[in-house]
Amino acid sequence: MFDLNNFQKSPYQKTLNFLLVGFIIFELLLVIIYLGSILISGKSYPLFDMNSQMNISSLLQALHLLIIGLIPLILLFKEWHSQIPPSHWFKLTFALLLIYGAIDEVFKIHLQLKNWIPWLGERGWLQIYIIIFIMPLIVFYSDLQFLWRSYRRETFLALLGMLIFAIGGFGAEIFKDIAQPLLSLLFTQDFLMSFIENIRIAFEELFELIGENLIAYGFLLFLGKRLVPIRGS
Repeated sequence: MFDLNNFQKSPYQKTLNFLLVGFIIFELLLVIIYLGSILISGKSYPLFDMNSQMNISSLLQALHLLIIGLIPLILLFKEWHSQIPPSHWFKLTFALLLIYGAIDEVFKIHLQLKNWIPWLGERGWLQIYIIIFIMPLIVFYSDLQFLWRSYRRETFLALLGMLIFAIGGFGAEIFKDIAQPLLSLLFTQDFLMSFIENIRIAFEELFELIGENLIAYGFLLFLGKRLVPIRGS
């Protein structure tokens, strides 16, 4: 029989707690190095440049998203003959979207869409990604209801992570479109405006990373609870 109290005190739970705190501290250090290098030398160190491709931050985000995407994929195959929610389509959809997100984080596919679909314009990708972000939550509402009733803590952590990720990813982009033109009227110094943009980028990356940490934490807790009864059966 599955004992929730024993699971919460298990080495698995303690390891996840340690990794969550460790990743957040490491990500805060990345932000400090990124902004500090700009203040000291006027430019960021290439590996820590949060506004470029193939840097530590983007590779870490890709790793997060890949791990999160593999979890529903593992459950899809592990529970292929099971009728227990969430549905197979739920697992497959979230797995594919998250794995695509990992690929996009490395190769910045969203920034290339304007070249492939010219009528989208420079910022058209943002509306598409917001729709892709929200639609699965509507389509799979019944599966989410089940998860909320049966795995409330894990679902709350994942949804909280998604909210923080959205604030960083979409909120920072909206800030760029709306608030930055207003700030440029107040601050005319080029360095100051450039540093404000760097702070926005750091905010975006940090919130995305912390959001992904919480999503991964919730997903891994869920995976542990689902697989423990299977191993014990």
